[in-house]
Amino acid sequence: MSIFRVETYVVKSEKKDEFTAAMNQYLGFRETHPDLFRSLKSWRILRQEYGAVTGMYMEIAEFDSPAELETTVNRVHQDEEMKKISRRFYEIIDSATLSDSIWSPVAAESWR
Repeated sequence: MSIFRVETYVVKSEKKDEFTAAMNQYLGFRETHPDLFRSLKSWRILRQEYGAVTGMYMEIAEFDSPAELETTVNRVHQDEEMKKISRRFYEIIDSATLSDSIWSPVAAESWR
């Protein structure tokens, strides 16, 4: 059964343009380094449009197991280029809003 790493954060208002550039850099890195992310089953990023914290971002990464999540995170964060991307990310977000958690599914249904 899959597990999900869910990260939420708010981008500093003066850094919104930098966030877009940083996200594009990250996506390009993932595309050119698929071996680092081989255990990642799915990934998506959402932006809250309405609700308690408008403009909050949520990243959801799916893995087969907690062990695969841990192995992937360790492997990715040992890469020197990824370390630079991560440092830049933490300069762009409001660190007081950062949340990182692990979720497991209870039920799911798909509609077409």
